Amino acid sequence: MLRLLAPMVCSAARASLLWSYCGSGARRSLGLVDVLPDVPGLAERWGRDVLHCVYCHGWEVRDKVIGVLGNFHQALLFRQMSKDVTLFLHTATELTDEQWEQLAALGVGVVDGEATGLEVDSQDQMVGVRLASGKVVAVQQLVVAPRFLARAGFLRELGVTMQEHPMGLGEQLQVDASGFTGVQGVWAAGNVSDVLAGVPAAAAAGTTAAAAIHMDLLKADAEAAARAAKDGEVFSGALEAEVSRRVQGSRAHGLGSLPGGN
Repeated sequence: MLRLLAPMVCSAARASLLWSYCGSGARRSLGLVDVLPDVPGLAERWGRDVLHCVYCHGWEVRDKVIGVLGNFHQALLFRQMSKDVTLFLHTATELTDEQWEQLAALGVGVVDGEATGLEVDSQDQMVGVRLASGKVVAVQQLVVAPRFLARAGFLRELGVTMQEHPMGLGEQLQVDASGFTGVQGVWAAGNVSDVLAGVPAAAAAGTTAAAAIHMDLLKADAEAAARAAKDGEVFSGALEAEVSRRVQGSRAHGLGSLPGGN
């Protein structure tokens, strides 16, 4: 059985497919789960005015009032899209002196205290972040940092290994440079083995895995042919000639079409 775990990736949704080859195995659809911060009302607005990627959504929210929940690096990224950015420390670790200086120099506001909810107006538009103190800070968009989990835990029964992303951003399948999982016949590519992979990286990983799979199939075919030859289960040149002699006699190999042939 030969299987490939491969991606179908876009900015709106990320998924993976378990492909089978040689007419055997199973085809399954997997997903990449975005584990969001546990703030009441936040998940319901995910993909609307709660977002995470400046490269995916930055242009659409340019020049708006943007809040960033507990992530210094996202605050820097979205400061390029708007002059009105506020970093909510929420439950994040304390900023370093250097980070405080950088935020101040860029004009990024910093709000201490845990976020406990979102404020929405009568038009169903976000208007603020509510803190544990009861204070509401005005924002139109809220940037969060999800934890990305490849929905591949059920594959553990195959013997694959899950591992933490090198940057600590989520959990993914462990693979080598070719996408091989270490389990015979199973390769992975895309977000299931790299939770941050975009379309180009996922496609490249799929190409690499496909080449490795092709070679694995070739080796399997060659090994099977060699075993069959040793067992006398395939025609050899000598055996084919003998069959032709017995069946066709002097007409074998077209001799009957020659002058003097029968």
